[in-house]
This record gives sequence, C-alpha cells and structure tokens, in this order.
Amino acid sequence: MTGEERPVEFAKELTDKQRELLDKLADKIVRLRMSVPAILFLESVRPMNYVGSQVMVFFAPLVRGFFGLPEWDELRLVLEKRESIGYFLDLIEKREGDLMIEEEKRKAERKKQRKNKRNKSR
Repeated sequence: MTGEERPVEFAKELTDKQRELLDKLADKIVRLRMSVPAILFLESVRPMNYVGSQVMVFFAPLVRGFFGLPEWDELRLVLEKRESIGYFLDLIEKREGDLMIEEEKRKAERKKQRKNKRNKSR
C-alpha cells in the first residue's frame, strides 16, 4: 500500500459522492478479477493523472452514452488531485485482500464440511 496517513487525509477531502464512486469502481474491479491489471495501469499513469483528467473533459461528449455524465465529472474532479491514484490503489488493494480472506474462509469451511461428511459416512 502507499501508506496509511495520506490516504486517510485525502479521503476527508472527498465528497460522499466521490468516495462512493471510487468505492463502487474498486468493488467492480475486484469482482471482475482485474485488480492486477488495474494496479499496473494506475501505477504507470500515476504521474499523468491530472493530464488524464483533462483528457476526460475532451472525451466527455463521446462517453455520455456509456457512462453517466455526472459520475464521469465526479471521477474527473477526483483525478485532478495528485493523491487520488494512491487512494484508489489503496482501495483496490484493501478490497482484494478482503476478498482473498473471504475465499480462504469459504475454502476452509468447505474442506471442513467434506471432512465431516467423510467421517459420518464411515
């Protein structure tokens, strides 16, 4: 992770709507199992996040049909801030870690159930 103190401070600068949008995007990325490609991409474009936000202004008319424009504008506003990529990376990494813990618990529970089933059948 990029560090705990600065992302917490940055989170306070975001509106509830912006935080909700980033949470939703992070959840979707993790659910689609795209965490690693997303992290690699975000790390590679981190130095240019402000330029990227301005490119979003240019493409707004084209995106209108695919992505809700209010959400697009909120995302653009977030990306204008330098700390946004680090904060978003931390969200993705935390969600990915939580998902892995849940999966391990489910695997352990299934293993336990199979073992109990085998023991009962003997």
